Amino acid sequence: MRNDSWITKITIMSVILGMLLAVSLKTQQQVGVENNVPTNLRALIDALRDSKQQNKMLKDQVGLLQEKITTYEKQVGEGSPRAGAIIKELQDAKFRAGLTPVEGAGIVLQLRDSPEKPSSGTAPIDLIIHDSDIRNFINELVNAGAEAISVNDQRVTSRSAIRCAGNNIQINNWPLVAPYEIKAVGDPKTLEGALRMPQGIVDSFPDSKMVTIKQENHIMVKPAELTSYRWAKPMESSR
Repeated sequence: MRNDSWITKITIMSVILGMLLAVSLKTQQQVGVENNVPTNLRALIDALRDSKQQNKMLKDQVGLLQEKITTYEKQVGEGSPRAGAIIKELQDAKFRAGLTPVEGAGIVLQLRDSPEKPSSGTAPIDLIIHDSDIRNFINELVNAGAEAISVNDQRVTSRSAIRCAGNNIQINNWPLVAPYEIKAVGDPKTLEGALRMPQGIVDSFPDSKMVTIKQENHIMVKPAELTSYRWAKPMESSR
């Protein structure tokens, strides 16, 4: 009798639990239909696409305005020797800060995820390009004498942050996706040699297809965007 009583109780509890799960599932389905979740998702995707297009347009406008400012500065500098010296100092400072486009010889390298399947001695995560890989390449290039660097046309400066954000890698708060094209202006042989040195950064990748390097006689690196400062301000010189 006691065993039958426990079986009956368990059976009743199982039936009630099944009914509650069925009601919960049905409620979730109704909420999804009533709130039109797929439509909202499409709207978010469209909004994100529009936002990216607007950001690109604004970046292009900023580039044009920077070119106009440079033209005006040159015109002002031609007015007098003193003004010309001031403008030259300003242009040199902008050049060193990465705010002007540069050109010259160098290398172009591409980093991409491996198309191969993981083997017994390779983890899947090792076949993907990470933000740390880009930072390591940039460090090697700077150490080898690179004078200007960009990643997918994002200029790398002293204020550039390179970090992983979801499925993207962000540089200068701009989301980038693979393949990652790194341009570096400098001595092409020295730059490539620093990357291909035995047991160096290129040899550390499990798949050689993940890295391609090409020497170029002419590379153009776009300028960085102007940075607005909210808290920091220049110190006044002591009198």
